Amino acid sequence: MTGKPVMSGQQGKSRKKVSKKKVAKIVLISLAVFIVLNLFGAAIGTSTSITHPKRSSYDDVISEMKENNVWGDFDSYEKEDYIVKGKDGYELHCTRVYDPSTVGTGKYVIYSHGHTSNKFSASKYCDAYINMGFTCIIYDQRAHGENVKAICSMGGNEGVDLNYLIEDTYSRYGDVAVLGLQGESMGTSTSLNALRYTDKVDFVVADCGFQSLKYMVHDMYNDMYLYPFGTCADIGFKLLYNIDDAEVSGIDALKGKGVPVLFIHGSEDNWIDIQNSMDMYDEAVKYAYSELWIVPGAGHARSRQVAGIEEYQAHIEAFLKAAGVMDADSLRTGAEAADDPVAEAA
Repeated sequence: MTGKPVMSGQQGKSRKKVSKKKVAKIVLISLAVFIVLNLFGAAIGTSTSITHPKRSSYDDVISEMKENNVWGDFDSYEKEDYIVKGKDGYELHCTRVYDPSTVGTGKYVIYSHGHTSNKFSASKYCDAYINMGFTCIIYDQRAHGENVKAICSMGGNEGVDLNYLIEDTYSRYGDVAVLGLQGESMGTSTSLNALRYTDKVDFVVADCGFQSLKYMVHDMYNDMYLYPFGTCADIGFKLLYNIDDAEVSGIDALKGKGVPVLFIHGSEDNWIDIQNSMDMYDEAVKYAYSELWIVPGAGHARSRQVAGIEEYQAHIEAFLKAAGVMDADSLRTGAEAADDPVAEAA
């Protein structure tokens, strides 16, 4: 006679159903953790990638300039390497680039390069300035080129460094009559932020710059509809690297400064929105003669390449004349002036 099978206590119990409420709670908690981790990642990732740039080698930048056909006559110029100590004694690798015709003119321009690049990206601009009689001072910004490791603040500490270089240029050469700054992208931020610390700059050419580090980061995330990520990046800069990204602000540095600025921006810049230069121009023109040149078809840091050296130089010349920084005769190189019988008679 067979009886009913006896089931153990565990087997005999029916499985407890998980309520929909509990499932929803687990999903919401998992989603919250996922969002928090991503926001935390944005705070660390964004601030770290900016403050620790993947620096390009000299060879890499030289090759890039040559491939883009903006190397020009850079090889033909005389060069002198030296080191200037910036903020907290940080050493900046510098090079004076000149031609016999620029010696003794008293005209100097200091070029500040973009993020991850180095001083040799100046090659795209040197022809224009040397043609106008300027000696070019080019250098590696902190955390770039051959400089030792450091935290890059996208123009904050770099603006202080540049002020040391400005002072060094005056003392080293002794004949400075006109001193200008040429910046590209981060280098524009550096050039404008340097105005906080000096009144010895006669003009700035600000190519494809951003109005503040905070604006740039928030604009990047807003374009992707990731609005909270910008705030997380703000926190990352402050907590991890003691950088207030709102204070790394070229547009604020312009306030009250009577320095003429030529803003240049490519119409197709998909990295730094053209609105940055438009807003900075609106601020700069309140205090000094300034211009805004939008280069049709140019992407980020490509205005010189797209416009060509002659047009780029012509815009700078016209700007310097209109701003009253220099007259037509003083924009010619020493060689040109020496060949001019009228100039010799004068």
